Amino acid sequence: MNPYSALYYIKENKGRSLLIAAMFFLTTLLLLGGNYIQSNYYYWEGIIDLSEKVVEVEASVSDEGYSEYYALLDKLAEDPDITIMLHSGYAAPSLDWTCTMGFSMGGYATRFNTPDDMREAFRILGYHGDFSGLREGSIVMSDAMAKNHGFQIGDIIDEQHGLSRAYTLDAIIEEDVYCVLYVENAPEEALMRAHVLSERLSTSELMERVRSTCEGSKCKIQKSWREGLDRQFEPINLIFYLALLLLSLVLAVSVNSVISGHYNKRMYEFGVYRAIGRTKRDVRRKVASEIVITDLVTVVIGIGVVELIVFLLNELYYKPGGRYLPYWSKIGVIGMIVSNLCVLLPTVVLRGRAMCKADVTEF
Repeated sequence: MNPYSALYYIKENKGRSLLIAAMFFLTTLLLLGGNYIQSNYYYWEGIIDLSEKVVEVEASVSDEGYSEYYALLDKLAEDPDITIMLHSGYAAPSLDWTCTMGFSMGGYATRFNTPDDMREAFRILGYHGDFSGLREGSIVMSDAMAKNHGFQIGDIIDEQHGLSRAYTLDAIIEEDVYCVLYVENAPEEALMRAHVLSERLSTSELMERVRSTCEGSKCKIQKSWREGLDRQFEPINLIFYLALLLLSLVLAVSVNSVISGHYNKRMYEFGVYRAIGRTKRDVRRKVASEIVITDLVTVVIGIGVVELIVFLLNELYYKPGGRYLPYWSKIGVIGMIVSNLCVLLPTVVLRGRAMCKADVTEF
């Protein structure tokens, strides 16, 4: 192997290279930190999907006799692509759950007026489970939600859990939707809300068709939870990015300090390179190669370690408790890349420039 090559130096100086690698390894931990932040979104993905596939139409209190509401339902019922299910106009109580980061989060809840309506909705939505036992007073939740609370089929969930009355957990959805759904019969005069679903229309097409039909009426259309959640999570994301910037600066200073001392001991070596005719460009390339190769190998190993940690946490701790830590996240990847570049680029530039100044005559 060429003694001037970067790999030769790394191989012959494993101890020093491992010290530099350890510093670069810290940047990969930003992926794990970002995954924890992104885990908050995981719990809402199913809720957002549900809120977009099931459009909620509600009568307005200013609609005298609810004439416009009933007229709207009649108009929507004429559309062969649309299915309408009436339900109680009263708000459905939700259950909190404990997220991956350890704090409680509130959720989505809705009612169905009959067991048949709920079964039909689940068929359209593609939810899987045994729904044969549904009846008046049933409550349905996902398997993950039930594990999060420690509930099992047949459990009574009542005022002790923050609900307005007692319900029985009669079915569990296999899909990870962190919400609760009730079967609760209501008198006809209380059916002031309606679920609007479609097997054939996409979520955007369904919403557009309902909006165009409702245009000019006093009825209200419940919005998707997506926009509201994005606004709520913006402060958390901002805090993460500020922490990322601060940590990157600290790492950049720390790594550059460690590598600076390491390369200062090699001034004589680079002075010899310059004396035998190596150009400044050659020196900069050698320094950059050594640092970049060490960094790339470390990042690959670091990502593998992070993914192994996430796997073990999920299988041994989070999933049994109805929680989940994502393996990848946009925030985590951005954090890792930004942090790594903040450390890598200044180190390559500053060390390369310093080594170009080495002069063998000074030793």
